[in-house]
Amino acid sequence: MQKSLYVALMLCAALLLFLTPASTRADSVPGDTTVVLNASTVTTLTSMGLSLSPLGQASFDPATGTLTFPITNGTLSGTGDIFNSDGSGFSLTGSSTTITFRNLVINTSTDTLSGNVHFGNTQMNGVTLFDIGNGGVLSLDAQAAATLSTTLGVSNLAGTTFGTATINIPLTSGGGTVGSGDPTPPTTTPEPSVLGLLAGSVLAIGGLAFLRSRNRTPAWRPVP
Repeated sequence: MQKSLYVALMLCAALLLFLTPASTRADSVPGDTTVVLNASTVTTLTSMGLSLSPLGQASFDPATGTLTFPITNGTLSGTGDIFNSDGSGFSLTGSSTTITFRNLVINTSTDTLSGNVHFGNTQMNGVTLFDIGNGGVLSLDAQAAATLSTTLGVSNLAGTTFGTATINIPLTSGGGTVGSGDPTPPTTTPEPSVLGLLAGSVLAIGGLAFLRSRNRTPAWRPVP
């Protein structure tokens, strides 16, 4: 009897482990984030004498105006996801000053893209760089725009649409676009038919073990 209960409990524990969302057990989020710059943004940066360069593991394709940042880790909760690109970023260089943006973080609960900003002897961490709108549209944050204007000696570009961001995660059906709750995190809940089969298996095995324990004739019975 105890053995049959033990088997049933073990199977139930395995079932519960299987049903636990993977997002609560792992923070490895493979994939990358791409930012396609608006043509007008490229023109504006060029007219201001600014050049853009990728940093760390990021890459930049001038032909398409696309920045790509590998996702190093993150948190998938379904209500507010976080995607980190540790060590990656980009820089903007003016006539005599360079300002860098590293360790980029996309937070879908606050709809922001933030990072660490460095120029000269100044280091600011966790600064909101862009506000993310519908469709993943990136608008330059007011504070970030003021910093750029002061540091690089350019016009204040607050609210300027920088480009469109897309998060690409192999675990989803093609990834998704940032903004308005997207992208949808990978679902780890089995279909109802699978749940029914697993639950039925647990009950059947537990019941069979119970019946066997009741019908088994003891090899030795004490004499009254």
